Formats: sequence, C-alpha cells, structure tokens
Amino acid sequence: MASGKVNLVKNVNEKPLVVLEIANNHMGDVHHGKSLIAALAEVVKPYWADFNFAVKYQFRQLNTFIHPDYQGGDLKFVKRFEETFLTDSQWDDLIAHGRQQGFSLIITPFDEESVEKALNYNVDCLKIASCSLADWPLIEVIAKANKEVIFSTAGAKLESIDNMVSFFTNRSLKATLMHCVGLYPTPFDQLNIGQVAYYASRYPNIRIGYSTHEDPSLIETGAISFALGARVFEKHVALENDKYERNAYSATPEELKFWLASLVRAATSIGKTSEKVKNQENEILSLRDLQRAMFAKKDIEAGCDITTSDVFFAIPYVKGGYVANDFSKYTKFSVTKTIKANEPVNIENCRAENLRKEVLDVVSEVAHFVKKSSVVVPEGSVLELSHHYGIEKIKDTGLAMITVVNEEYCKKVLVMLPGQSHPEQFHKKKKETFYVVSGSLDIILDGTRSLIKTGEVVTILPKVKHAFSSKGGCVIEEISSTHFPDDSYYTDPAISLNKNRKTFVNFWF
Repeated sequence: MASGKVNLVKNVNEKPLVVLEIANNHMGDVHHGKSLIAALAEVVKPYWADFNFAVKYQFRQLNTFIHPDYQGGDLKFVKRFEETFLTDSQWDDLIAHGRQQGFSLIITPFDEESVEKALNYNVDCLKIASCSLADWPLIEVIAKANKEVIFSTAGAKLESIDNMVSFFTNRSLKATLMHCVGLYPTPFDQLNIGQVAYYASRYPNIRIGYSTHEDPSLIETGAISFALGARVFEKHVALENDKYERNAYSATPEELKFWLASLVRAATSIGKTSEKVKNQENEILSLRDLQRAMFAKKDIEAGCDITTSDVFFAIPYVKGGYVANDFSKYTKFSVTKTIKANEPVNIENCRAENLRKEVLDVVSEVAHFVKKSSVVVPEGSVLELSHHYGIEKIKDTGLAMITVVNEEYCKKVLVMLPGQSHPEQFHKKKKETFYVVSGSLDIILDGTRSLIKTGEVVTILPKVKHAFSSKGGCVIEEISSTHFPDDSYYTDPAISLNKNRKTFVNFWF
C-alpha cells in the first residue's frame, strides 16, 4: 500500500488504528506472549506507513476483583483469569517487549486499582469493555486519568451509548466508540457491521471503530467496516502450538495477515471520502477518445462566434480538437482562423472562453451577501441567476433570486450585487412588495425614481413598469401573488429573445 493514501478519519492527519487484543492469550506464559508479539510485528511490518498498531492487555486485580468465596474455584472465568495470572515483573517484561516492537500500549482495566496500574506503564489509551459500559465508578476513575479512551458497545442500549458519548465529549476527552457484538464467536449473520455507519451518522464528532469476535476465516469484516466509516479495528489474536490452543474467535498471525491485507485493499481502493479526488490525466484522455469531436457544418470565417447551427458532432476525436462535452452556454467559441466545412474545430483555429467563472464569482458574492444579511434561506434552495444580456455582463445587468414558496402567494429572496441593475419590466398579473433586508435599492416606478433603504417597503402594482439597481448591493424579500413564468414583460425586446438568460445553481449556500 502506498504511503499517504489513507486519510479517511475525521482528523485527516490521523492514521487508522488496528488494536491487537491479546487478552489472556499470553496464557500466563511470558515467553509465549513475547513470541506472539514478535509474530504480530512481522505481520504488520508492511503497513506501518498508513496504519497505527497497538497491542492490548487486560488488567484485573484478582484478589479484589474476584469475591473471596470464589477464589480458587472452578467457575469458567475465575479459573481462566487465575490460570493466566502474571506478576508485576512478568508484566514489565511483556509490555517492554511490545514497546520494543513499535506497538502502542492499550490496556482494559476492569477495576479501579487496575487503572492506576495501567498509568504506571504510561499507557497510550484506556479501553472500556462492553461489560463495563455502565460501570460508572470505574468510568469516573478512567476519565480522571485524562487519557484517550476506547469503549465497546456490545449489548448496550442506545441511551447508555448516548450517555457515554456525552460524558467524554463534555470532558473534552478523545474517545472512540466501537461497534461490537458480545457473542464469542459471532455468527456472520449477527455481525450487524452496518451499525458502524449508524454510529458515524449519529455521533459525527467522535471516531468510530469495530471490535471483532467473528470466526477468523471471515477476512472481509475489517474491509466492510472501513467502507462504512470505522477507523479503529480491534482483533483478538493468539498463537497456537503444541502446548496452547487458540479460541474460536482469536486469529493466528497467519489469519491476521489475510484479514489485514483485505482491510488494506479496502482502504486503498476506497481512497478519499472527504473531498472530490483530482481526476487522473490518463483517465481524462481515455474518455476523450470516446467523445464526439466538433466539426464545421459549413465554412466559418475568422472573427465569428460559433453557434449550434455552425457545427456537428461525430467521432473520431483528434488531439487538440474540441468535443461535444466542451460545448455549452457557458463556453464562447471565437474563430481565429477560417474553418472549412467538415474540418475539426480545434485549438489551432478557435479560441474557447469559459464564462462559467463569471457565474461562480457571482454565486460566491451572492452567498456572502445572504449570510451577511442573516436572511433565512431554506436548505436545498435553488439559486436562480438572471443575466439578461449574457453571462459575461451579469455583474452589470442581472439579479439573483431564491424562490422560498410559490403557491397562491409567493416569497422570494432577491440579491443585487454592488453596481448591478435590473432592466425595466412589468407584470400583467402579479402584485409584489419589496422589503429591503439590507443595503439600499434605487427603484424607478413608471418613470419616478425612489431610494428604498434598509427596513423600508415598496409595493409594485400590476402593469407598473419598474427598473431597479443598487450601488452598494442589497438583499430584498419579495412577497407577491403567485409568480407565473410568462408574466415578465421587458421594455427591451432583445431580452425576451435571449433564450439563455437564466442559470440555476444547486449546492450554492
């Protein structure tokens, strides 16, 4: 995997994290634990450039964690915890080995004393297990440690998860929420990996992860969760040999290799999600070969502007030529050298001028004026630009409009940019009232000029000719009777002949 391609977390400078959960799979045998860590280090070696890796242990102070009456008994978990007990010196050795291999250190404390012990090892992150999600005496102590926190959510009600997110957010502690299913192993039809996307949507300001307990043969789970937004991955790991068996949900180093390779392929192929990627040049060129080229229908003299009636579109495309995809109302084609019939229109005989920049500049200014005025614009509103004498003249003559509602009554927001004017027109049906929200408006009603300032109102009756302009720019709320598209009559007939005098812009505000 090439370095620098996986910037898909909320903080783009932060690499995804893979947590290798050793739990009790060190088997109470430091040599075995160190062998497992060394094997894991070999597996993850190719991926350090784009992922962070940590080993995770579980801490329990058994003399207080287990009730005295049950210590030394045959209960499943009591027996397991006691058989895999490590002394402080053994923990020192095992943890130091993980640090030497380059792994970060994460510890899951199951009691308050274990939090203090974890801090003595300068732990990088504290993990709250699903079974401890509502263990508030423990959680309070963990919060006071002022360390990054990861918490799993298996079996938790949504209210409890909301409370955890609020708890750490209110304390400005970095936290990661892990989707997790508390079945060991988890059947594939109960993984519910889609919850990753649900949590990412519900809690957009914290990192989301996936803690796995499925059969290690399901190597695609990490890739799926990554695609849905997970950026932390917890995988139980174990080393199997003649002395020790691994459990049904822990992956061997060899199984981890396949799971991790699948995750990395997903990260590489998904690429960026926070912005539009830059199209690759070879991709653009390959598509251009399939596009219809522009050819002259007839001889076109130098100095002419090309219209639809002057050209036809056909294959093949020749390098340097213009194509149908270049032809739109936003592009002006000016002939610089006479083009003979059936010849291609290309950069040697024609200059293309992109007028869309004019539109984008106006859109940006309009958005600025609307925000500055504090007028409320409904989400998803379409911006309608009128450019009566062409896009290239929109900053001199034009208007921006947002239609809020158009029923028996109509409300619009009108924006005039500084120095912009609207040509004289009248309506036969519509009666309209202008309320100036910000700025000032110069308006001429049947030849009588007035200056309408912020907070002032003017009503325009049907058949009254009106033209208006603004020296400094203004925002107007227009309230009127129903608006009809064919109810605007311009004094200058050239405007009505301009069939491309409107541009509609989505995603502008």
